[in-house]
Amino acid sequence: MVKRSADQRLIRLTNQKLIMDTIRSNESATRSSLSKALQLSVPSVCTNVDQLIDLGIIRETGEEISSVGRKAKMLKMNYNFGYLVSIDLSNPCITLAISNLKPTILDELKFDLEQFELEQLMDLLFQNIDKLLNTSGLPLHHLLAISLSVPGIVDSKKGIAHCGSYLSPLGEVHFQELLQQKYDVPVLVQKDIDAAVLAETNYGIAKERRDVVFVSADVGVGLGIVLNGSLFKGSTYAAGEMCNFVMDKDEQAKEISERRLVDFVSVKSLVHAVRRDIASGAQSKVLNDAGGQIDKIDFNTIIKGTLADDPLCVKHVSECARIMGIAVTNMLLLLDLECVVLGGGFVSLGAHYTDTLTAEVHKHIPTNPLIVITELKNKAVLMGSISIGLDSIFNEVLVEKSLG
Repeated sequence: MVKRSADQRLIRLTNQKLIMDTIRSNESATRSSLSKALQLSVPSVCTNVDQLIDLGIIRETGEEISSVGRKAKMLKMNYNFGYLVSIDLSNPCITLAISNLKPTILDELKFDLEQFELEQLMDLLFQNIDKLLNTSGLPLHHLLAISLSVPGIVDSKKGIAHCGSYLSPLGEVHFQELLQQKYDVPVLVQKDIDAAVLAETNYGIAKERRDVVFVSADVGVGLGIVLNGSLFKGSTYAAGEMCNFVMDKDEQAKEISERRLVDFVSVKSLVHAVRRDIASGAQSKVLNDAGGQIDKIDFNTIIKGTLADDPLCVKHVSECARIMGIAVTNMLLLLDLECVVLGGGFVSLGAHYTDTLTAEVHKHIPTNPLIVITELKNKAVLMGSISIGLDSIFNEVLVEKSLG
């Protein structure tokens, strides 16, 4: 009897998920069309649909007249049944958004993290999530899930991040546990670059492509990988740690020192290279933009100088692009991908970066693989967080609610 009840529950769970997926894909459906599309009996469809209507997950929106003149009730998803809070921790200007299940972003806010301490970060997250819910006028019990994207190596099953980039001083953080204690809803935790590549394949420039990588150069260097339509995380969740690609070895040193890609291609390395040359006497307009103080030269002044074709900036940006092009070339030779999406702060450097990188790859790979710039730009990680959150809501949360 227990096994039979469990089997019936699983059948209901599967059928209700199929019904919701079909209505979402087609925007609307009738009970009859669901029966035909899913090869389920009409009574089974009616029972499951009625339960979803009673819960408010789907709704009847009018009537459709068939070819024989019979009227059938149209069914649509109630995308305002509940809400999702998504969090982008990919850089110190943290973004939070609340969206419905469409997804439509209903409200968004940003705040700066100035002290990299866990207690301060969590306090700010709690305060701003509460603020987002309050200003949106949405009750807490309508919150279905929280989705958080963070730089580093992330065990998504346990919701634990070994933080990287600017958050590396935090070390290991149990984000899922901390957020669930406060809000008592499912919490999804994922690597920021994984969120970005999913966003581009679901909503952006790589939509519907099956083999895609998102390459980001910024404070760090990262790689999100989708193979055969599925996110690839690796056996220890460390796939895509492109920053640690070994690019050079100094065999003459007493101890062999390995130089990683991030030592050549990152905001820190680019700024250091420009400052070093100016300190050695090189001329550049970025020194004037920095008020004549070398230590005031930063990534923003280099972006400005590069876009204005300042020779020193162009020289170093082009070299960063060439080295990144070599790394991308090796990756393409290994994986034979459909599409490479370039993102991160370095794409703000313009054609001197993106065109040089692309030319370097095409020099080595005559098939000219598709290399494109992120369509979602600084929204990629946030939209990826939303996508991952919605998958969880439709695959688990709503179905569990329907089964009680």
